[in-house]
Amino acid sequence: MSNSELAKFTASIDAAWKDLHSFLAAVTLSQASKRDPAGWSVKDHVTHLAVWEDSVAILFRGGRRHEALGIEEPFYAAGSFDEINEVIKVRLEGTALQEAIRNLEGAHGQLMGHLRTLRDADLNAKAREFFPQAPRNDDRSLISLIWDNTGGHFTEHLEWMRDLVGRAT
Repeated sequence: MSNSELAKFTASIDAAWKDLHSFLAAVTLSQASKRDPAGWSVKDHVTHLAVWEDSVAILFRGGRRHEALGIEEPFYAAGSFDEINEVIKVRLEGTALQEAIRNLEGAHGQLMGHLRTLRDADLNAKAREFFPQAPRNDDRSLISLIWDNTGGHFTEHLEWMRDLVGRAT
């Protein structure tokens, strides 16, 4: 991956971030508290995005993903994403929307700061090879791990949140 490709990658994350941030700036507290049929609110989506993005940023700080998620390592290793996400959602239900947004902004700023210091070869390395503390069974490249927890994740949840707000009255 060349520097221009790294720039394109960070620009795509920045674009998804801008879309998410613009959406969140326009959401009312009433809209943010509405729940979809699965029981998720906009606030739940924001807290979810924050902890998952921080679960990548923590790797750069020498920590382990399960620590950022606030769950035990055996549960992280054995639980499904749905099970893990439900535990996170329940644990963070008392988080206010503005606090959730600040947490997301903080995690995003940290991760993007780390991303901008990487070399091209780092992005193509397996996450488990780049981070000694990463799960041994994670075969994703570093660039995939980062995208899955930033731009791709933002876009996925933004669609759900837009749908939720569209149903909110």
